Amino acid sequence: MEQERKNKRSISPLERAMRLLSVRSYSEQELMLKLRRAGVADAEARAAVAECRRRGYLNDELLAEDFAHALSARGSGARLIRMRLRTRGLAAEHVEAALEKTADLEYEAARRALEYKLRMLSNEKDPRKKREKAFRFLVSRGFSGAVIRELFSKTDFGNAAETEFDPFGDAACDCFDDGDDGTGSC
Repeated sequence: MEQERKNKRSISPLERAMRLLSVRSYSEQELMLKLRRAGVADAEARAAVAECRRRGYLNDELLAEDFAHALSARGSGARLIRMRLRTRGLAAEHVEAALEKTADLEYEAARRALEYKLRMLSNEKDPRKKREKAFRFLVSRGFSGAVIRELFSKTDFGNAAETEFDPFGDAACDCFDDGDDGTGSC
């Protein structure tokens, strides 16, 4: 068994990186981590990542834009997109640039997500419960409070309790609008 392993051709770090990139896109940080986990020395991994970047196989800015658009198309809001991009190890400037380019898509994505959720809640008779569940769903998808508020103002949840339920507790509260710093103001 060990003899077979020794006879197999050793794969260079660059070849390993290119094989990984042939399957899916990686950020530079993700690719570096994959190479390190495969036992590639740090200097060799950095050289392989640099060569992939030089050849145009790695581009964190384009990856951030593409991933942000894909997440938005799947019904994710800016907060969730930001978190997922950061999880992939993308630089803050790439994350924010991608969010700026997808900002105009957030309302439409929220509308589609709400339509989907309302179809799932078609058997719910209580408009208040329907509204509360829809609110929690949209928040969990990462949509901002401003988008949810605007969407709810244009949505009919039923005949009763339209004005009774204020998911924000205070119409002036913007604790769900975290802006750039990731925290609410309340």
